[in-house]
Amino acid sequence: MKKKHITYAIPIFIICLGFVLPSLRAQDSTRIITVSTKEAADLVNKHNGDPDFAILDIRTPGEFQSGHLPDAILVDFYSQTFADQLNRLDKKKSYLVYCRTGNRSTNSLGLFKKLKFDKIYHMSNGINGWKSQDLPVIIRK
Repeated sequence: MKKKHITYAIPIFIICLGFVLPSLRAQDSTRIITVSTKEAADLVNKHNGDPDFAILDIRTPGEFQSGHLPDAILVDFYSQTFADQLNRLDKKKSYLVYCRTGNRSTNSLGLFKKLKFDKIYHMSNGINGWKSQDLPVIIRK
């Protein structure tokens, strides 16, 4: 009798696993790739003019005005609407995300996963690392 239950239990278990595993994979489909300043600069150059690639500066408006990457989009991490602003973005695009030193951008990665973005490049040293390499910034007056 026990052998008969085991005989049926194994295929049922395998079938259930077939339903559960894909759903687990779908929940965590965001690819987050941490990049150095040099790798970020290479990405920006490679994707220049690419409509499926965007740069997100998640600092404050004042920080943004003091110097940001060319073509960067400001989405203030401290804004009450930060999550809503991110949620309105096209999740299929690839995004390079940065802040001042990498702390805020690191803290935002869970939200990008939760919102199911496809691909996020995280510039780990922030704009401070970018500036230390004498890479171009746009300053608004």
